[in-house]
Amino acid sequence: MKINTVLIDMGGVLLDLENSKGLPPARLDWRGREALLRLLRQRNQLLNLEDLETLLFEPWRREYERRYELGTEASWKPHLTSLRRAAGSRLHDVHLLRSWFRPYAERIKPYQGISDTLHWLKRHRLKLALVSNVPLPGALYLRILDRHGIAGVFDSIHFSYDCGSRKPSPAMLRDALAVLQSEPGDSVMVGDRRASDIAAGRAAGVATVWIRSEDGGGPAPDFAIDSLAALPALIEEKFRGFG
Repeated sequence: MKINTVLIDMGGVLLDLENSKGLPPARLDWRGREALLRLLRQRNQLLNLEDLETLLFEPWRREYERRYELGTEASWKPHLTSLRRAAGSRLHDVHLLRSWFRPYAERIKPYQGISDTLHWLKRHRLKLALVSNVPLPGALYLRILDRHGIAGVFDSIHFSYDCGSRKPSPAMLRDALAVLQSEPGDSVMVGDRRASDIAAGRAAGVATVWIRSEDGGGPAPDFAIDSLAALPALIEEKFRGFG
């Protein structure tokens, strides 16, 4: 089998997000809320943490729980609008979310050997696309990738929050293939979730590689490896026509 394009998931494959949702865990969530509150109190000293929960986090969380049913990510926009109105703020959505997200984002690191693997793929003239489900605007995750020198390796980057669909829908994968002018039969999807990454890959008609994880429910992949670092050896063995 010949391939010229590799589609790669982010969390659990490139970055260690410390949880399956890519959201701040409790302690960092609290620190982020305090940072967001300090920012908003520059315009309204009466705001408190309960207001953040009532106006922003609680209504967003209700929508977030329906993401699988709706097939799209929950939007922060209407809730940020309510919060801005209460605070008398004109700060942009991403600016507000970044202040909350920052304590968590600063802890996120790539897995060992990621840079070497991605550069091996590029040296062998494979086109690379990032296709990732994320609950926040992609710009927040892109800053993390930039900080670790990963973003520039990709020829195309697709985040579900910005694209309006999420895996297991194949829409993001098809968009990436269209941007790269690649055919499904010449492409492979690499991800750690069978129910989303592998399912989306199968629906898009591409070969699939599962990074073994606890999230093993879903369609069977074509191949399975323990980490992205094992991908070059798999490609050399199974995809002899690559590059």
